[in-house]
Amino acid sequence: MSILILKNATAAQIYPAKVWENVDIAIESDKILAVGPGLCQRYPQAQVKEMRGQLVMPGMVCSHNHFYSGLSRGIQANIAPSPDFISTLKNLWWRLDRALDEESLYYSGLICAMEAVRSGCTAVVDHHASPHYIAGSLSQLRNAFLKIGLRGMTCFETTDRNFGSRELRDSVEENIRFAREIDAAREKGDQALSGRGPYRRPCAVHRSG
Repeated sequence: MSILILKNATAAQIYPAKVWENVDIAIESDKILAVGPGLCQRYPQAQVKEMRGQLVMPGMVCSHNHFYSGLSRGIQANIAPSPDFISTLKNLWWRLDRALDEESLYYSGLICAMEAVRSGCTAVVDHHASPHYIAGSLSQLRNAFLKIGLRGMTCFETTDRNFGSRELRDSVEENIRFAREIDAAREKGDQALSGRGPYRRPCAVHRSG
């Protein structure tokens, strides 16, 4: 495996907090081999990237996302006044998630994944909902994650809000299906089953969960 050296970087360590200026960082695959001066001499065969003092730091983790909303920025929606969170959900976000299909979900996920990486986030936790496109939707999000190289956990909202018990069953089955897909693939995704807010779940789910 080839070694990459980030030369003349500003390296930041989160814990314990520390900053090194004008240092080299030697990387092999996904492992940092060394941080310090003069690493080009220690690894003469390495590929070298001149950083000119640019900041290198551990990737951040964003623990709450809704990647299905990626296409909504700047949306001109004619919605009723929404003075509280529940009315905002009813008048905007639940209307949006009902409109998602396979293509729009993929590009929404792609946009959000690119924005995450550009902002320094290398891992995210995403809570997804698309009631008209349930089966296979988490795999479509995973495709967007892998396209960009973003790590993440995702789940499908477990609810009977739109179509009753059928929607509830299909939501649970999609989470189970995707968990098995991740177990088989062992790649850059992970899976968590989330019940979301209590106002979205019937009592039976509370009792069984």
